[in-house]
Amino acid sequence: MRNDGFRIHLISGNGTRPNAQGADGLTHRTQLLKYAIFYLVVAAVLFVTSQVAKKTVGGANQTQSPSNLHIDLCVGRKLDQNRLGSAAGKGVYVVHFRFSNQGNQPIFYPVSSNTNRPIGHLVYRITPGSDWRLLAEPDISASGPAQLNAKGRITWIEMPPGGWVDGEYDDPYSPSGEHAYELDLKFAADGKVSPLRSHPYLASVN
Repeated sequence: MRNDGFRIHLISGNGTRPNAQGADGLTHRTQLLKYAIFYLVVAAVLFVTSQVAKKTVGGANQTQSPSNLHIDLCVGRKLDQNRLGSAAGKGVYVVHFRFSNQGNQPIFYPVSSNTNRPIGHLVYRITPGSDWRLLAEPDISASGPAQLNAKGRITWIEMPPGGWVDGEYDDPYSPSGEHAYELDLKFAADGKVSPLRSHPYLASVN
């Protein structure tokens, strides 16, 4: 009896349950595969969204950073020690400048190979509202520790947040109109160049 009952139980189990369990198992595996694909797609979408958000924030910071960068100028007449009289230094002014980074990100500015002073250029416009034009590469004053060699090798120096650098250049004050000092800057060592211009000041040879 026990052997027959055991055989019947085995036959009944092998004859009916395995087929049902096989179908249920296949359905279950299919659902798991669908879930896995769904979660992979969601993870991929989240990753791409995160990368786009980082680039957007980086771009926003880059466009807002110039408002925290300043070129402050102090203009004065340059006197020639080798000449006497009221005409000494006529038409030549020395401009002291300070470039400062008051933002929360580093900035990169160009210097020549023989000085740590920023390499910039003079721009001018005849009337307010007209286009700015390049005047010349300003010469570093002879009173400075080094002469600017604009044709030499250029090095990009990193200025941290809160950093600043001083310099000076000669302005012939010609042509008349508004003059300004302009620096080419980078927001990353391998980034694109963006110009930064000081507030304009009036220049006249008279």
